[in-house]
Amino acid sequence: MKIRSATRYLNDWSGSQTLLNAQLKLFTLMLAANVVKGGIYLYDAMTRYNGDGSGRAIRLMVSSMLIILVLRRFPKILKWGIHYAVIATIAHVYYRTFNRSVGLDVVTLQAIIMVIISAFYGLGKLWGTIYTIIAAAASIAVHFISFRFTGLHPLPQNLNDIYIVVNWLVILFSHIYFHGVLYGNLRASKTLSLQLAEAAQAKTNFLSTMSHELRTPLNSVIGIAGLLISDEANAKQKEQLDVLKFSAEGLLTLINDILDINKLDAGKLELESTPFSLDLLLNGIAQGMEFKAHEKGLKFKSDVDASLKNKTFQGDPARLGQILYNLVGNAVKFTEKGEVTLKVELLKAEKLTHQMRFRVTDTGIGISPEQQKLIFEPFQQATASTTRKFGGTGLGLAIVKQLAEMFGSQIQLESELGVGTSFYFDLSLEQVEQQAPTTLSTATTPTEKNLSGLRILLAEDNMMNIYFMKQLFKRWDITADIAENGAEVLELLDQKDYDLVLMDMHMPVMDGMQATQKIRQMIDPAKANIYIIALTASVSDQIQKRVINCGMNDYLHKPFQLEELRAKLEERADRS
Repeated sequence: MKIRSATRYLNDWSGSQTLLNAQLKLFTLMLAANVVKGGIYLYDAMTRYNGDGSGRAIRLMVSSMLIILVLRRFPKILKWGIHYAVIATIAHVYYRTFNRSVGLDVVTLQAIIMVIISAFYGLGKLWGTIYTIIAAAASIAVHFISFRFTGLHPLPQNLNDIYIVVNWLVILFSHIYFHGVLYGNLRASKTLSLQLAEAAQAKTNFLSTMSHELRTPLNSVIGIAGLLISDEANAKQKEQLDVLKFSAEGLLTLINDILDINKLDAGKLELESTPFSLDLLLNGIAQGMEFKAHEKGLKFKSDVDASLKNKTFQGDPARLGQILYNLVGNAVKFTEKGEVTLKVELLKAEKLTHQMRFRVTDTGIGISPEQQKLIFEPFQQATASTTRKFGGTGLGLAIVKQLAEMFGSQIQLESELGVGTSFYFDLSLEQVEQQAPTTLSTATTPTEKNLSGLRILLAEDNMMNIYFMKQLFKRWDITADIAENGAEVLELLDQKDYDLVLMDMHMPVMDGMQATQKIRQMIDPAKANIYIIALTASVSDQIQKRVINCGMNDYLHKPFQLEELRAKLEERADRS
């Protein structure tokens, strides 16, 4: 509503006129002034010269009124009318300038000013410049050309003064019209910009809220599915649980894609710079995608240049992995038979900078040249039939394209219908001596530690998440107390001692941040310094900063991997 109202304001500033209406008013004003000025000349011709020159005055009056009527009836030809009026005014400038009885007087200079105003305001910069030069040239040419017209009688002083006043009024009102258009549009533009910013922020807040509300139940769905899969279930149940978990993770991927494309469009997504093992990243992608390829009966090949192995590079492994996961995932999705290949080759090595090419090739359905123009646009796929057959939102490649550009690269595409497709991009990464982690961040520890002695307070208000966490703690031999809001957290902390608090960020009565701030103010140092891990479904870019600023020690995004939570709990058990 705000955007529509601002747009209306832009088109109709303060109830006044748009540019077209201002041009019509200016043109009408100038022609109406011609009628008045023609009347002055007619009066002078009849009273002083026995009608000599009255025909010229009548023609000016009649032609001006006819043109006003025509342009009011057919405003689309306004530009041609302005050309006509400007050319006629220039002719008038030269007629007066080279007239033996008049010359370069005040009225002539006013006519030159009206040519400038009409041409620039009505026809734009190019024609304004051309017509201004032609009109102004009369004031110079008159000194070098001896030819002079005859027949134009100068007006007496009183009529000449009226004529001059009419011209000044035309000049004054033309500036008033266009000043109103200019500053009205500037005000509307400023208003619209503010309202668009508010709308963009509202959109971001809406997506963040909806993400939180969707990710929270997904945490329990994915978590419980994972727990059930680890049970000794029969083959049929395991298959059904795998489908359940896969579908929930697919929904989570969709939510993340929508948030990523929103961040990219808003310019709020930034690349990190951290040491990482290219081997580890590519192996993780290969292992995950090889399983999906084999499920469809496809071959999956990973071909990495030997000179790139066992090296640590500086960059953003998460976003690079996101690009490759999307490309390989699409290749598997759109390939019915044959193979999918992930290839990384070294193009150039200069000192510590390695330029490499990442290529994903498939033997799938292929993409036509016309379809290739669409697939990198958000919510677009090659064809409607592609969406019906293979599913998906069309966000993956849009994200890939923008992430590649953030890396300073461009996604290239080679494809032939019915033969297959190859996506590739070149990337320069700096090799560093610092060693990257040697295991995936979600990998489990080789030997699980005993967590039975860990005293945990869980702050969570969602009943399904509470149920899931209770089942999880039961498997890990942990006995935990539950608080459904921040106020209950404070009450339980007053009564008991705990090793850590798992704190949900959004709770009724008192949220996680408020509760944490109250905890840090407690008199008992042991309680005030208790280790607090935030459990949040929020995807705000500032979440880590907010967590630290309010006094929390660490955080986990919902839905989290069970291994991630276990690793953090084992770390606390070692220190307890």
